[in-house]
Amino acid sequence: MQWKQNVVTTNREKTGEVQKTLFSCLRSNRSVARYFIVIVITQGLLSACTTAPSEPVQTQPGIIIEDTSTDVDPLFTEQTYIHNNRLYIQFKHLTETIDGFALLTEPNESEYKESSSNLNLQRAIRQHNGLPIVQLTQISRQEWIEHTSELRALPTAGAALWREFRDRLIAGITPREQNSGIVIEFLKQDELLFYYDEQGLLRSTSVNEKPLATRIDKTYKFSELLVDATALLDEYISAAHGANGSEILFNTGDTSTYGYPFVYMNKHAGQVVFIRRPSDNDQCCAPSLNLLPQAVVHTTDSHLTGILYQTIGSVARLFTLVSYKVIDTVTPKPLMLLNHQPIPPVADNEPMDSELWEQELNDLASSPQSQGTIEYLVDGAAFFSRMIEQIHAAKESIDIRVYIFDTDHYALQLADLLKKRSKEIRVRVLVDGLGSITAAAVDSPYQAVEHQRPSNIITYLKTNSDIEVHMVHNPWLTGDHTKTILIDKKFAYVGGMNLGREYRYDWHDLMVELQGPIVDEIQTHFEKAWRQQSFLGDIRAFFYLPGEPVNKPQANDIPIRLLLTRPGDSQILRTQLAAINWAKQRIYIQNAYFTSDDIIFELAQARRRGVDVRVIIPYQSDSGVINRSNVKAMNAMLDNGIRVFIYPGESHIKGAVYDGWVCLGSANFDQLSLRMNKELNIATSDPTAVQGFLDEVMYPDFKKSVELKEPLPEKWSDFLMETIADQL
Repeated sequence: MQWKQNVVTTNREKTGEVQKTLFSCLRSNRSVARYFIVIVITQGLLSACTTAPSEPVQTQPGIIIEDTSTDVDPLFTEQTYIHNNRLYIQFKHLTETIDGFALLTEPNESEYKESSSNLNLQRAIRQHNGLPIVQLTQISRQEWIEHTSELRALPTAGAALWREFRDRLIAGITPREQNSGIVIEFLKQDELLFYYDEQGLLRSTSVNEKPLATRIDKTYKFSELLVDATALLDEYISAAHGANGSEILFNTGDTSTYGYPFVYMNKHAGQVVFIRRPSDNDQCCAPSLNLLPQAVVHTTDSHLTGILYQTIGSVARLFTLVSYKVIDTVTPKPLMLLNHQPIPPVADNEPMDSELWEQELNDLASSPQSQGTIEYLVDGAAFFSRMIEQIHAAKESIDIRVYIFDTDHYALQLADLLKKRSKEIRVRVLVDGLGSITAAAVDSPYQAVEHQRPSNIITYLKTNSDIEVHMVHNPWLTGDHTKTILIDKKFAYVGGMNLGREYRYDWHDLMVELQGPIVDEIQTHFEKAWRQQSFLGDIRAFFYLPGEPVNKPQANDIPIRLLLTRPGDSQILRTQLAAINWAKQRIYIQNAYFTSDDIIFELAQARRRGVDVRVIIPYQSDSGVINRSNVKAMNAMLDNGIRVFIYPGESHIKGAVYDGWVCLGSANFDQLSLRMNKELNIATSDPTAVQGFLDEVMYPDFKKSVELKEPLPEKWSDFLMETIADQL
């Protein structure tokens, strides 16, 4: 997207000096800016000409605001009209003239025939997921003439005025102090860092190329900035329309095949819409790689070579898989057993005794209590900006253990940064095989269309770098679902995020930054997992002895405990079931995968004890089977007095509060996470940490979500989907 990559206004090869002088004047004197805009527009109107159609029907003249030349070959807008939220644009690129229209209206709520809860959910989904992007649809010249013959013209400002407007907007929010900057996200595709240099000139660069001394103060979404730029926008609209004007179309100068050459803005409606040009071939850049052979080869290797690497672990996983299938078959927990028990109102109970609970955990978890500090990083903007800063600042080591290291454009940017750092410090990456292979087969709807994926992430990471990479084997189709990132053995990041654009831009998710002795424990688990991916890895991991602790206890540390799922040891499942039984006051859970019958049964029992039980489940997960299974789970919980909230989008958070105990991390509430895969959660009874999770995650998400008041419609196939999901 050329218009985004050309943001820097202070070092242009062709127009840099002119822009610096103009930008300085505009920034220092708003009246001068208004005077300049009026002159440019007046000149444009006096010199504008209209392309007359060959047919007898005449169109109204378009209003094209001429501006100064730019260093790109822009699309030349010839005529623009608007009527009833239909925007008609005629533009010329090189020798081709294109007629098209874009629909600016929101979906009509009358299209939705569901119940009131579903209608509220549809509204929330549109608000949550909506990006201000529409596609320009090409039409014939005859259609153009028929539709625009009597429409009013919409003023259009060219690329130079767009750059001027954009740069003034960004300059106004960029901090002036040294070594301080902001990040702006452009339509879930790119991020640029803006800062002032020592000479007081505005600079921009990729976040991955951030100067080491520059800190990121805040991250903005560009579309949101435009909505809030009413005062600045008013100057441009008033110059084009007069005092009563409200809208304008900018030509951004973006000439890329799948770019956004136009931006429509309406100050009264608070509307900003990026308009994508029509594509000649929508299928040109779809992933062409056949990933099925990779998955087959990797799965076969996992059951041959993998057994040599993890002989004990492979046998333990097979035994666990068979045993829990047998146990679940002979000891079912159908909710109908509770139908005769009344559901009381929520009771005003005292919470469970946290000290006694922690003593109980010593026996249940088989893991000692450690200590450290916790900082919640909610969503990709908070986490990835922090992680990238730490990667830049790392002095000794970077150790990454994730289920998915994707091959989308954002993941490759992270890979390039790691490759660069590997020339200076030790970088190790441990990725799950099936997780990363299957993720590469799915594109985000907001992925740049022209992006070409590499064949696989392992080869990409190793090429022209010193990164050490291991791919986790997947015996019996189980995996390592853990997500931990360690920097210099002093900072650890734990939670639900993998490395890919969904986690940065699309999904609601959570990571925590940990410091203190707890980091030493996480480092030890990484070292063991790393050694397991080599010959006789189980034995090597068993005899691994950690060195002296790197992190000493500090006065502000709080008690923190690691909880694991690993072959033959379901700590997370045991502790969740026990916490549900111990809870007396409240149980608040957020999880995208709710297929554990054991947990749903215990939650129904807790509700009958008067406990306030609330569950947040996303409207969509990344699995169609889970989506349909969740419908049955939500209806079952609703029938048993549990308050069910549907998050309007993809929430990937895996966390829960049981009275005064919080537990969060990588584990879903499904069979794989609770019994088969490797998982890592953290837990604490510290009141400040518990309240922080409530204030930063649960309470805001309750407000964003739609509470289910009546059962969702079920399909005949949902029973089948639930049966399949119960095995996952």
